[in-house]
Formats: sequence, C-alpha cells, structure tokens
Amino acid sequence: MGTVILAEKPDQGKKFATALAGKTPVNKGGKYEFESEVFGHTIVTWGIGHLVGLSLPEKYEWLPNKEKWDLANLPFLPKENELRYEVSKGKSQQYSTVKSCLENADMIIIATDPDREGENIAYNIFKLCKKKIFERPIKRLWINSLVKTEILKGFKNLREAEETVDLFKEANARQIADYLVGMNYTELFTLKLQEQGLRGVVSLGRVQTPVNTLVVENDQAIKNFKSEKYKVIECQTKNKEPKTIFRNSHEYFNMDELEVDTKKFGLDSASTGIIKSIEVTQKQTEPQKLFSLGGIQEYANTKWKYSSKKTNKVIQDLYDQGYLSYPRTDSELITTNEFEYLKNNLHRYKELLKLNINTPCVQPNKRFVNNDKVLEHYALIPTMEIPDIAKFKTEEKNIYEIIVKRTCLMFAEPYIYENTKVVLDVNGYEFMANGNVPVSLGWKQVDQNIDEKKDGDGEGVSLPKFIEGEVVNIKVNFIEKNTKEPKRLTEGKLVGKTGIMAKLGLGTPATRAGIIETLLAREYIRIENTKVYPTPKGYLLWDLTKNKDLLIGKPEITAQWEQALSKIAKKQYTREEFLKNIYKYLDVTIQDLKKSDFESLYLEKSTIQNKYEINGYVVEEKAKVFEVVKSETKEKFVIFKNISNKTITKTIVEELLKNGRTKKPLTGFKSKKNKKFSAILVFDDLEFKVKMEFENKKADSNKF
Repeated sequence: MGTVILAEKPDQGKKFATALAGKTPVNKGGKYEFESEVFGHTIVTWGIGHLVGLSLPEKYEWLPNKEKWDLANLPFLPKENELRYEVSKGKSQQYSTVKSCLENADMIIIATDPDREGENIAYNIFKLCKKKIFERPIKRLWINSLVKTEILKGFKNLREAEETVDLFKEANARQIADYLVGMNYTELFTLKLQEQGLRGVVSLGRVQTPVNTLVVENDQAIKNFKSEKYKVIECQTKNKEPKTIFRNSHEYFNMDELEVDTKKFGLDSASTGIIKSIEVTQKQTEPQKLFSLGGIQEYANTKWKYSSKKTNKVIQDLYDQGYLSYPRTDSELITTNEFEYLKNNLHRYKELLKLNINTPCVQPNKRFVNNDKVLEHYALIPTMEIPDIAKFKTEEKNIYEIIVKRTCLMFAEPYIYENTKVVLDVNGYEFMANGNVPVSLGWKQVDQNIDEKKDGDGEGVSLPKFIEGEVVNIKVNFIEKNTKEPKRLTEGKLVGKTGIMAKLGLGTPATRAGIIETLLAREYIRIENTKVYPTPKGYLLWDLTKNKDLLIGKPEITAQWEQALSKIAKKQYTREEFLKNIYKYLDVTIQDLKKSDFESLYLEKSTIQNKYEINGYVVEEKAKVFEVVKSETKEKFVIFKNISNKTITKTIVEELLKNGRTKKPLTGFKSKKNKKFSAILVFDDLEFKVKMEFENKKADSNKF
C-alpha cells in the first residue's frame, strides 16, 4: 500500500499532503492518496484529536452494578493488561479509515504533534489495530513548524519511533492514573454527598483537586488577613533640587523600639545629615527572554485579560496557519538553526511591525540560544512565513505581534543605565537614596514600558549632585503604613511560567489551561476580571480532601507524581512502577473512604451556591444563562450570559434587576459584522427582556 502518514488532525494532514505532493490532493474520505518524490506511493490520514480513549467502567463485565453508580463498584481497579480502549464517540468513521490504512501500510510514519500527547494519540490508535502493524517499519516525524520547507526537511530526516516511544509511556501512565483517580474519587464523592442531599456530580481529579486547594487557601489567606500598622523613617532633603527622599528599610512594628531609636539617634530633632558615601555603577538589562507557552499565557492574561484557554486557541491557530512555531513548549531557548533563519528574516519582521530599532547583535547569545538545553521543542517564535496581519483578528494580531517583537528584540543591544546609591548619615542612623538614569535605551527604544518588571528601585529617578562629606538640610518623617493583604490569584499567576502551578510542578504547560477550564465547568471556581475565587462547592471539595488530610487534595503530592512521571520519559523510572503505586494508593484510600462520614460545614452553602435573591427575583446562574424567577408571581425568564459577544456578569444582572438599566454604557459589544460598539442595557420588567439603548435613542427593539 505504500507509506502511511498519521497526522493528528485534518488541517495538519492537509499541510503534509500539500507539501509532499506539491499541490493539495483530493480528500478521499478521511485520507489523501498520491505519489511523492520522497516516499513514492503515499497516504496521509489523520485523527480528530483523540480517536481512541479508555472505556467507561460500565463496559467491564465483572462490575457488580453496570447499570448505575454504586459503592459496591469501588474501588474500580481493572488490571493494567485488562484496561479497555474504544473509539471515541462520533469518530468511528474516521477511525475505520485510519485503521484500514495502517493495517495495509508498508511503512508507517507517526506525524502527530511532536509531544507526549501526540505520541499517546498515535499509540492508542495502534492498540485497536492488528498487531501486524508493528511488523512494519515505524518512523517518527519531529518538526516544530508547519511551514512547507520545514515539513519537507522533517520527512527527509525522520527519526526512529523507538527514539520517542518513552514519551508515550509517560503520557499513557498519566492517562491511566488520571482515569483511575477520576473514576474512583468522582463516583465515591458523588454518591457519598448525594446521601447528604447534594445534587449533581462531584468531580475530582489528580491535578484539578490540588489546584482547587491552592485557590481556596489563597482565599483563606486573604479572608484571615489582619492588617498591622507599622512605621518607617524617611528623610527629605530641603536645600537640594530635585528634592530627594532617603529611606531606611527597617519596619517598626514595635513602637517602643521606634521610640528607643528615635531618642538614641536624635531623629525627632535632627535637621541635618552627612553624605556618607556615593556609589555610581553602570548596569545593564538584557532583552527579555523569548516566550514559552506559560510565558505568553501569563503575558496575555495580564496585558489583555485573555484566559489561558483563549491564548492557547489563538497560538494554536497561528501555528496551524504556519506563522508560529510549535506552541506547547516550556522552553525559552532556541538553537543556532532557528537563530540563523530569524537573523536572515529580521528585516522582514521589523518591516512588518514598523519596528524602528537598531539590531546589531547578530551573534548567538546564550540567554536565547543554547543547543544543549533545547530538548523537545524550542521557544515560541515566528516562522519564515510572513502573514498579512491586517486580516488577523484582534487577538491574533496582539499575540503574533508581541511574539515577533520579543524575537526581534533578541538582536537589540542591552538597556544600559547608571545606578547611583547615596548613603545619608543622621547621627549614626543610615538612610539610602537610589536612582537610575538611562545611558543607552537599547532594546527599550521600542517601548520603555515593554518590560513588565522594573530594573530596581529608583527607575528613572534623577538625583541631585551630592558630594561625600556634604552636610544636607533634611526633614525627618515618621510614616505610618499598613501591611498589605495577600494578592488574589489571577489565571496568569496560576498557569503562567512564573505561576504557582509551574513552581509546584502541577500539570504541564499544555494541560494547565484545561485544568482551569475544568474547575470552572465543575463550578469549583469563578473568574472575575482575571481574578480567581473559590465557590462554596470549591470550599466543600477542599474541606473533604486537603482539610481532611487526604492526599489527593495536597498539591505537593501531585507534584511528586508529576516528577515521577517526567522520569519515565528519561528512562529513570518505569511506567509499571508508577502505576503499581497508583493502584496501591487507590485501593487503600477508597476502601477507607467508603467507611467515612462525609460531613462538612460547607455542604449547605454548596447546594445553593448559584442561587441568590435580587430585588424580588430569585436568580440561578447556569452555564449559559441566568435563570430568573419573580418571587411574587413565579414568572420565569432568562438573561443570556453572552449578548453580542459581551459576557454578562452577575454584577450587570444585579444592576439590571435593581435599577432597571446599567448606569452607563457598557463597552465590548460586537455587531454581526464584527464592529465594536457600546450600549446601555435596559431591563423591561413587563416583557422580562433585556434591550439595548444607544445615546440619544430609545431602547432598541432587539431583545435578549
């Protein structure tokens, strides 16, 4: 039959076929068949994501009760060699095509995404094929770009499948562990809590449950925080321009200590100080590192308030279109190969962005280029394909441009500044002033605000000229301050490269966004203006897991599991050892939990967490609507959570039901022609409809 190439999805398959055939062949029912210079008779077929997955428990004949969930079914622990796989719902037709191609191939090329999950997708498909496919030569395509030249280069330099099969072993171990943990804990907790009157499914997962713990404990830290007053001492110059504030870093929480130091150094009556030392140092800041997946997720969440799910979709689309390198990467480095093509195309990128900046650094810098440290995938960078960005959606334009800009700045000079530290002595008590003055803007020529981190205290502050030994007239100020409460977690600070999930090793860059979406869908968390809050149901889950010392609720335990999983791909640990420990852990804990009472102070609140009263209306928040009942008449209606592409929040609903209208026009609406507009929302309490009102116009007849 020739060479069969297995892609992960249709668009990918089309790009492979077009590159190899020299033109786009005809799609023959889930495959392309053509002659190519590289392989001769060639067939490209594809999955639709996961074509094959693990079967649900009811497919196992030995289950005591296959008709419904039952505690008698638990622990559900089929032996590893008895695990059943099946074709995913709605994908049987494509699977039949793929299976037929693979079983009749002379050579098979795995061309799914070059990562753990890509390996898992391919080998799970193989599980339901005849074993004879393993008698054929199996190769692996490993590329980081879907540009035609890179595709052809990759097919001419295939890897042996054995080189990457350990990534499948890691991914498959993770898949089985997640499946067993989810199935056992979800069924157990759901049944136990239904006995307590809680409706619906209570979902638990190996990663989602400890992430829920992080959100709850952050909320607790904020709620339990008690601000403390303290004082600091500052000096302000009186006879120098510009006026300068000298600070001492000591914070006085004990007022007796402050009084002692005040008297000891005569600070309450001091009017002069002596310049003790002046230190001038030239420093520099290199351009920011290239983006990893976590880096762009965090940046986009902070800059544009994009959810990690939205960012993932945008960069995946840009990759599929051939404009960005492989997106699911945790690297901020590239190799010399990428550096060379980026250097050769630098003028095109700068012209595209109208970037007026000197870029003389054309030799590889280890901050960005390190062949030894790039393992599976390099950083997120533009490909050689230059798009027409005028055709991009706003989100695509924003993300593509910042990735290209970050790449271009790699070739720019460092930002150089002069740092001055001046120490002031007041009767033996020292204060310091710190100022930075730019010497050469370097990469900051483009945008002095591009760096989200400051280079240090005193950024941009100009100090007057001081001389060592100079006596300076001062005023001593005792400043009262309050300790600040912990910051609320944002989605970016959960999933980003500096986020808490990355620091604790929870999930992977490719899976973290999905974990947040799962917690949202299960109503354990809510997100408002990028900030993450736990719901009563989230508190209930925390109380019954982490607060009861159950390992699944502990982030550090899941982090240990992730470390063990990562060792499988490095041949430092085996899939069998990992799963043996998971089976043992589940067997013991599920047996114990079946005997436990599931009592919690948060149970009652969880049953009504989405219901609240507003001005004579009972509102229940659902996935896509707010269901509203007028208390007096029992009349029911809905308010949609999305109106003209704008998300309608609980706050907006509250304003409508209380005041009959929003106080001011709301921004962010989009017309059918994708044009942005603003409008006041008006609630018609006779028709129970939400209408739009524009400036100088009455309420629009459009109802939502």
